[in-house]
Amino acid sequence: MADKQPIQKTYLAVPYEQRTVADEAGAIWDKKAKAWFTKGTEVPEALKQFLPENQKEHPREDPRTAFGKFLRDNGAELQGLPDMDGEWHRIALVGDGKETNASYRGFLDGVPNGQFKNFKGDDVPLQWISKGDGLTQQEKQRLVAEAAQNRENRERVRATEQEATAKRAFGIWTNLKSWATPENCPYLARKNVRGYGVKVADDGRMVVPLRDENGRIWSLQFVGDEKIYLKHGRKEGLFHTIDPSKDLENGRDKGDKQTIIIGEGYATGADVHKATNLPTAVAFDGDNLVATAKAVREKFPRANLLIAADDDHHLPNRNPPLPNKGLKCAQRAAEAVGGKVLAPSFTPAEKERGATDWNDLKQIRGEKGLLTALRDSFVQMQREHARSLGKDKGLGRELEMSR
Repeated sequence: MADKQPIQKTYLAVPYEQRTVADEAGAIWDKKAKAWFTKGTEVPEALKQFLPENQKEHPREDPRTAFGKFLRDNGAELQGLPDMDGEWHRIALVGDGKETNASYRGFLDGVPNGQFKNFKGDDVPLQWISKGDGLTQQEKQRLVAEAAQNRENRERVRATEQEATAKRAFGIWTNLKSWATPENCPYLARKNVRGYGVKVADDGRMVVPLRDENGRIWSLQFVGDEKIYLKHGRKEGLFHTIDPSKDLENGRDKGDKQTIIIGEGYATGADVHKATNLPTAVAFDGDNLVATAKAVREKFPRANLLIAADDDHHLPNRNPPLPNKGLKCAQRAAEAVGGKVLAPSFTPAEKERGATDWNDLKQIRGEKGLLTALRDSFVQMQREHARSLGKDKGLGRELEMSR
């Protein structure tokens, strides 16, 4: 069943001193957008005076235009005008194509200003400050309303595209007849892992469904020499569950005795599950770990959540150095849901070979070596979280029993 569509909104530029007039005429305050709106596209006559296009404009440069130029001059791939709502927004770099390596935020309060972070460059954000005077309250309200309306329109288009992609994904998934195995899927053979709830395309690529916490498929990941997703598909907060024994379905009443592992890629998830026999969620990449952990936590509020981290040890050694994204994303996910991190520990020789995740460790040390490393990581986790030793003993027994 499709998710209920949100109401359509038309945002208004209401001066503070006229908020009572707008309220009495039926306008509604949006706390998140910090702007007034009316439902639907038909605006009541009494509220038309507050439409942004009916506001008097002053002959000065729109701060969004100036901030947008600043972002583009510093390498951002910006389409249209930037959102200046005080929140951080991910953005792609020119020629990069991924909205994972930069972000910006802008402010309209006082003298308009903003910041830009290039994660491939210096950790210190670049600062932008408008050369003009501060905005009047009326100008600010107009810009806030326009920005809120633009976000509303983009979100509606994105929701429509994601819904269409979900239907397409379900059709493709249903028509795929063969489950992926190491015998028919080169990726599984190369990674030396089993297929858990994944299918194989005609060209041999592994196909992984991206599901929400209710099991609905929203998109598909195709894994071969590279990993690609269906265009316009949703990904945030979606995951693939490895749980062939249906422990999650059958053990909802286990409460805080239930342990769930969350990892980035499929191969890591498959290996960690096989070694521990614990239900495992695949988040697909580090940027989706926090959203996936939150979705799993909402579904299983009392479960113990462990984040099987990647260790991108090579990134801090670059020039300029970058954060260890795998560990950083895992730590953020653990903090967001009260979970803990299971991080692999590699020898210098293993790092030289490019090992960064649990599957790489298994490929080098074998399955027994993987289980030993998981136990070592668990012991280290216990030491770092000594206050919660009592709660963690159960997992230690589960790891021991999976030998």
